[in-house]
Amino acid sequence: MYEIIQFMSNKAHYRRLERLYYSAPINKDFFEGSKIEVTENAATIELKVKEKHHHAGNAMHGAVYFKLMDDAAYFASASVEEEFFILTKSYQIEFLRPVVSGMIKAIGTVVSQDEDETVAIAELFNEQGKLVGRGKGVFVRAHKKLDSLA
Repeated sequence: MYEIIQFMSNKAHYRRLERLYYSAPINKDFFEGSKIEVTENAATIELKVKEKHHHAGNAMHGAVYFKLMDDAAYFASASVEEEFFILTKSYQIEFLRPVVSGMIKAIGTVVSQDEDETVAIAELFNEQGKLVGRGKGVFVRAHKKLDSLA
């Protein structure tokens, strides 16, 4: 019985994080239509690339790569922190190939965690399943309680 209760508690936490993602003004407007799924130690975000996501060279702007990978790694990290809101301490990305259109998917995964920091990676894939970017971030607890936000 205890395991079932714990599992349900974690699912409620994951759904709360998904609501938090959708409530952010940037996700309601610029990343409208994006989808997130949070699970244990992981998060996936999907977005259909639109012209508004392009730079002057008619391909997806690096800011979109960064935002999706940072968010995927962030929410993967948040999946293991139920009490406090977390912050990105640092995030490093690598651009591998351009994206012009189609669906893209960022997959974030926690790779380590200690008392002070969580480290997570994210990979960004195009519609054909090719890796187009990857990143690694360090995330820390804020002083703000998660319950005060969602």
